[in-house]
Amino acid sequence: LEGYASGILGDGNQLRRLPLRNDCNTESAMVLALDGRFNGHRQRGLIASNLLDFVYFNSGLCQGPRADPQHGAFGLMGWGDLAPAWLVANYGDDNARAMLAVAVAAATWPTDRWDERLMRALLANLRTTGKLGFRGDRIDLPALAQHGWQFYYQAETVNCSPHFESYLWACYLWAWQHTGFRPFLDRTRTAITMTMKAYPGQWLWQNNIERARMLLCLAWLVRVEDTPEHREWLNRVAGDLLACQQASGAIHERLGRGTGGGFQAPRRNEDYGTGETPLLQQDGDPVSDQLYTTGFALLGLHEAVGATGDPKLKRAEGKLAEYLCRIQTRSQKLPYLNGTWFRAFDDRRWEPWASSADIGWGAWSIESGWGQAWTAAVLALREQGTTVWDFTATSRVRNYLPRIR
Repeated sequence: LEGYASGILGDGNQLRRLPLRNDCNTESAMVLALDGRFNGHRQRGLIASNLLDFVYFNSGLCQGPRADPQHGAFGLMGWGDLAPAWLVANYGDDNARAMLAVAVAAATWPTDRWDERLMRALLANLRTTGKLGFRGDRIDLPALAQHGWQFYYQAETVNCSPHFESYLWACYLWAWQHTGFRPFLDRTRTAITMTMKAYPGQWLWQNNIERARMLLCLAWLVRVEDTPEHREWLNRVAGDLLACQQASGAIHERLGRGTGGGFQAPRRNEDYGTGETPLLQQDGDPVSDQLYTTGFALLGLHEAVGATGDPKLKRAEGKLAEYLCRIQTRSQKLPYLNGTWFRAFDDRRWEPWASSADIGWGAWSIESGWGQAWTAAVLALREQGTTVWDFTATSRVRNYLPRIR
């Protein structure tokens, strides 16, 4: 299920959020698979396998048009299997995090059970990515039925929003490393170059959410093309993000300067709780965001250290990891909260606290997958002295490229 809502009931419980999302299931499966592999919890590994089977084979997320080779949606993964409004959507970012999670989970077993579906998803997203390497926020089933995939592959889409685009770029760089299929690299390099030329003033949200998300693809670009320019891009974005890191290890949120995109702070009392908003009302509010920022910052910094060996980035990663361990939720009364991370944490009050103006995900929300999963996964990989890039190096997805292509 999707997680727990922010509202706290009188007895201390929180309402469950019911959607069955592809990203929440695959990212949760990743953590359970790592637990099964590294801690010997075989039952957790079985649950992880069942979750991946659910997404790929037993739910509606990859069925219907997405299982039809003649349809433009072939190979994509639906947003959620709950209602038509969920099942119709194909978010690039959700597909990307699911693909990364499946790659990590699959590396915990000596099997290629999900590799064919992973290769199919990589190509499905690539062929709905435009000439310049941008895919746009989402492409729904009716649009694909009307236009076909070629329409999107030949489009000159521009969307300088790392929140929506950058994890697909990371997936494509990973796929290039494993397959040598040139469009994975060429389109990604073009998009990253354009996005860095637009940084920061033309980024969609211009905040730490997007800086944290950009780190992964920049780190992996250094892996495949280690040039001074690519290292400068990585150091620049990391430096601007870490300018907000506190002595506690927290990375404070700050508001974007643009008026477009999402996450605008409410300007009137009447606006509170009516749309998506940040956790802070003004810059200087001492809040970190465990849903959208810190888990992905930890992943990006960890992979950046793996790519560069930079001691400054290593120290920052260590501080952030310690902070996340210190603010992990503890509860004996409510065991389903135990070990999770609430969305918001105020490192001056030293408690979960922030604006809950966001209509879907206030300060005390917990989403399965997302930052929860990547925080836990990176902590596991840190313990093993490896990275996502290295841990997944033996993937056999390349075996499925010729036929699926």
